[in-house]
Amino acid sequence: MLRIQYLLPMLCGLSLVSACSTDDLPTEARPSKPMVVGSIDTTFESRGVMVPATIVAPANNGGKAVPLVVIAHGHGGSREEGGSFPRVAADLAALGIASIRMDFPGCGDSTESFAENNLSNMLLDLQAARVFAEAQIDVDETRVGLLGYSMGGRLVALLSEIDPSYQVMATWAPAVSNGAERELTEFGSPDDYNAMKKQAQEEGSFVYTTRWGTDLELGAQWFTDMEETFPQAALAKFSGPLLVVYGDADESVPPSISAAAATAATKTNRAVNVKKRRERLSMGASISASGCDRLAAARRGSVTLSLALRNLSCQPATRNLKVESRKEKG
Repeated sequence: MLRIQYLLPMLCGLSLVSACSTDDLPTEARPSKPMVVGSIDTTFESRGVMVPATIVAPANNGGKAVPLVVIAHGHGGSREEGGSFPRVAADLAALGIASIRMDFPGCGDSTESFAENNLSNMLLDLQAARVFAEAQIDVDETRVGLLGYSMGGRLVALLSEIDPSYQVMATWAPAVSNGAERELTEFGSPDDYNAMKKQAQEEGSFVYTTRWGTDLELGAQWFTDMEETFPQAALAKFSGPLLVVYGDADESVPPSISAAAATAATKTNRAVNVKKRRERLSMGASISASGCDRLAAARRGSVTLSLALRNLSCQPATRNLKVESRKEKG
């Protein structure tokens, strides 16, 4: 099993996906299902609610089924993640790989309360997203992968155990501490954590203010799910290629937690652990002493991701093309 503890060389300049229509293809080359091209904002049903999502699919796939990557954002984030996820989706599409990403409860364009933001609901949304994507585009069900950032890394680790059909996994700063061990200190102390949990159980939720000043309404189920899930144990069962990218100056997800993702994956046939020096992978402002921009780091990470998922690719990257975004009506 390969583990690389230093920063891997990053390729740059991967171009974006074409927005060509399938009407341009010969009749015999058109996909058997309606082909989604470019980037489409839409919704799908999960748990009886409508979940906002974006599907990005490669153009000119020659009528062949395409691989799919299901993408999970971080705690309190969104399916955009500061612009990094659209870049990832475009890079994947340039490699002939489709993707779907969604807003979890209380995030982005979601109309739900953040109190519904718990692992149980988000895992159901991820599975529903895959089913929806497979109904919209012609997906090669033997080539489906996962990408998770921060809490999304925890989610994809757990999902890989629930549904072993996912062949490859990539994570950015994965929050894969077992149980709620990280939260016991992040929330001040075990006593503080237990007081928050008790209030959520008694009143339905507890409003937690993050270190960045963001108020998050945590429901009682959030605490239960965190305590009862063990992502490192799930990763120990994953046998496909695994990519772990994290920064050694990350204050949100300690580097030791992210690194534990690769260490835990003892059955994987290829674990690549990429430590980005002096950087954090949180999306937003500067990430290092040298003043690098987090989105630039995310861009480099997206290319690394594309390389890690190359075994899913069905066609070479397409150059000098653009992404066309639109919203689905209705």
